[in-house]
Amino acid sequence: MTRAAGHIIRGRRPARSLVVQWFTPYLFIAPFLFFFGVIFLGPAIYSLYLSFTRYRGFGTPRWVGLDNYAIALNYHTFWLLLRNSVFYWIAHSLPMMLIAFLLAILVHARLTPWLKTFKAFIFLPQMLATVAAAQLFQNFFGTRYGVLVSLLGVQIPWLTNERLAPWTVVALLIWRDTGYWFIIFLAGLTTINPDIDDAARIDGASELQRLLRITVPLMRPTFVFAFLVDAIVTLRLFAEPNVLAGRPGTLAPDFAAPVLNLIVQNIRGGQFGLAAAIGWLLFLIIAAISSVMLRVMSQRNVAQ
Repeated sequence: MTRAAGHIIRGRRPARSLVVQWFTPYLFIAPFLFFFGVIFLGPAIYSLYLSFTRYRGFGTPRWVGLDNYAIALNYHTFWLLLRNSVFYWIAHSLPMMLIAFLLAILVHARLTPWLKTFKAFIFLPQMLATVAAAQLFQNFFGTRYGVLVSLLGVQIPWLTNERLAPWTVVALLIWRDTGYWFIIFLAGLTTINPDIDDAARIDGASELQRLLRITVPLMRPTFVFAFLVDAIVTLRLFAEPNVLAGRPGTLAPDFAAPVLNLIVQNIRGGQFGLAAAIGWLLFLIIAAISSVMLRVMSQRNVAQ
């Protein structure tokens, strides 16, 4: 009995070791939690508070309730700039995703020679800084001294015309971001079991049938991730349109400006509460678009 009891006692873990075992994982993530709270969560909560106040950057914030939100929603420029941001998202997202997916198919199927060079060439624009890429396009589409003007011999106001300027921003987004989503789609293709494609090939399915009936449905989670992330990033667009359509030291005009310009303008004007309200309205719009997209995709999955 004594020997058995000794085995049982030795088999039990001391309470101190259990506490250490429970506490150790949280100790490793403590730096992240600290900086997340200090850098992101704390300022986010404070900006939410500021959105209900009138604050000029000094003194004591004055509580105004929902006045800032009412001002933003009744402000014509807010809806104009929000329409610009939504246009940038819709106009560039579909063609960019299609091009990136087709390039990933070509590389994954090894239909192109010099694969390593080809992949590096596609991803190269993504390695450029955002401002550098925008300045490159500004030199290319310049009205007087642009490369395109020199080639065509005709001055076209690509960056100053209300109809042409937004499309130059779309072209920049497609050119710069295609390489990133090409890598994401290529990674998604590697997760598909090749035995499924081989079985379909043996059954007589053509290349197009295997692509539409097997590859595309199995890539749906990757597509959902891509469209959600691209929507969030594009609706928070700032540098590209301002560098392309704006002059040095100024923001882009309203016909090409993204909605984040309103936040910058209100901060410069000392309207911190209104800027915070616009930021939270943008957050709610992004959250609503994301939830709708997730719901639509989930319904399609259930239907299939």
